[in-house]
Amino acid sequence: MSISEKPTELLLLPSLRAKLGPNGGLVLTRKYMNGAAEYAKYWPGPVTTLAYLDDHLSDDMDHAEYMPGAAETGLEIRPIDPEEQAARLARGAVALAFLSPTEAETARICQRIGLPLVFTSEYSPRTERQIIDAEVANPVRRWRRKLWAAGAERSRQASLRIAAGLQCSGVPTFDLYRPLQPESLLFFDNRVPEADIISEEALAAKALSVMEGRPLRLIFGGRLIAMKGVREIPKVARELVKLGVPFTFEVYGSGALEQELRDEIAHQDLGDKVRLGGVLDFQTAWIPLLKREVDIFVCCHPQGDPSCTYPEVMSCGVPIAGYDNEAFVGVVKHSGGGWLSPMNDPVALANQLAELYRDRGQIVEVARRARDFALRHTFEATFARRTAHLRSYIRDAAAAE
Repeated sequence: MSISEKPTELLLLPSLRAKLGPNGGLVLTRKYMNGAAEYAKYWPGPVTTLAYLDDHLSDDMDHAEYMPGAAETGLEIRPIDPEEQAARLARGAVALAFLSPTEAETARICQRIGLPLVFTSEYSPRTERQIIDAEVANPVRRWRRKLWAAGAERSRQASLRIAAGLQCSGVPTFDLYRPLQPESLLFFDNRVPEADIISEEALAAKALSVMEGRPLRLIFGGRLIAMKGVREIPKVARELVKLGVPFTFEVYGSGALEQELRDEIAHQDLGDKVRLGGVLDFQTAWIPLLKREVDIFVCCHPQGDPSCTYPEVMSCGVPIAGYDNEAFVGVVKHSGGGWLSPMNDPVALANQLAELYRDRGQIVEVARRARDFALRHTFEATFARRTAHLRSYIRDAAAAE
């Protein structure tokens, strides 16, 4: 590389693995590839994904096959050999990777070759422990998982100390890691573009509907697994019945606890109140449903996963009532778009919903705050901020020689 030349390529190193497709392309999630294409709109050079291969991809993701050269960004198989990987990384201007023990070697390589490496973080150690508690019943296995998680956290912090920067999805890791990375960027993951945010007219119509005094229209959407707190849904519904609150509760998604949830709804005689609606297409069904037919999203997450669900629901003018996990606490602090109840307390959450049934003006006011927050954190705005942050680390090739 000559003195006058500077590397301009943004290298994306996703935590999600790719699979070889039947037509010779790489299979990745649409959500990931849409995000990669959004980086390319704001980045002043080529954007390339370097993905590890894995023949065993989960079935609950929206995978599609992408052909290298035909996608909106570059797409390559990531080398496994450290020296081959170093040679490929050396051609980049900045690399973006998920903060994980599996990227510890990447951090060392980037430090050695002078490539700015920016990490993305999601789960705090506290959230990881809460997920283990939710998912692992065996106490010995739970202890072993937590012991491994403690070691993983030491590895993450060691990598952060030699990285160039950090982008934090949600407040928990932003607050935790800022002492190690003072210039960290806080963002809220969101798939909803500005054009799909609920309009002023639709929000006003929704407010009138809320004030009519009909039964509360509650909803939950997500994977039906322990870490999403779905076992709490029948408990909250049962308490609402005891309180005499008229309501309907729609539940959308699929997962390992679906049959258990159906059985518990039947056992508690909640079939006329709580309905499981399966999986909806995000763009054509889920978003329109939220805009038209939902008053409050109920979130019983027993852990601080910085879920994109929060801003996506708010973009439809739907406020959120839920447990005070550390991620949702951060969302409410920054948005004012919801109500917090003590963790794992369905009685308190039901009482909060009963108060909102009686005071509909609260729902209208908080719904507007939720929409305003979503407008500040649209899909486009979030990626523009993230790309601007990455651009601040573009290295000078001449200085590297």
